[in-house]
Amino acid sequence: MKNKTFKIYALILVAQIFLYACCGNNFNIFVRSFEFSAQDEADEDATIVSNSNFFLQFTPTYQIDTASLLSKNSGLLNTAYAAIDCFDEYTVIKRIENIDITSNVPLFDIPAGDLLNNHIVVTYRFNTEDLFTTNDMILRLNGGPADSEYSLKFDTEIPAETAATFTLTITFENEEQLVMTTDTITFE
Repeated sequence: MKNKTFKIYALILVAQIFLYACCGNNFNIFVRSFEFSAQDEADEDATIVSNSNFFLQFTPTYQIDTASLLSKNSGLLNTAYAAIDCFDEYTVIKRIENIDITSNVPLFDIPAGDLLNNHIVVTYRFNTEDLFTTNDMILRLNGGPADSEYSLKFDTEIPAETAATFTLTITFENEEQLVMTTDTITFE
């Protein structure tokens, strides 16, 4: 009797593994908010910075909503679910169309309030080897959840004695916007 019960259990287990071998949980995601601040690599005080130590830090926060959970809806035995390696799928439901970076003062012969994106080099905060543009950053943000912090640096020095704030605006495909402005930074 034990042998027969074990065989039935094993058959159900194997059948479930084969039926759900390419399964995963589904999640809907979007960038819900972000942090945007001026940073000084030399010290913690970013109110007065040198060009060589200055960068803007961008950290996205994703909202992740459950679309479906295989583990809750499939009826799999716990042992079958533990035996298979499923990859979660993320669907971006609110895509980012633009990321605009502006300043409250004229910089690089660009009037105050106009885009500075062409003068920005983006890297991952803790991996400065991989350089990319703000357009590439949009692609990465729309690619799914990334627990990354981004560093944004200017490719041209900002003149000494310049006091500026920087604003980062995210525009989604539905025209909704998220906006954040740094504190005033004075360059030395």
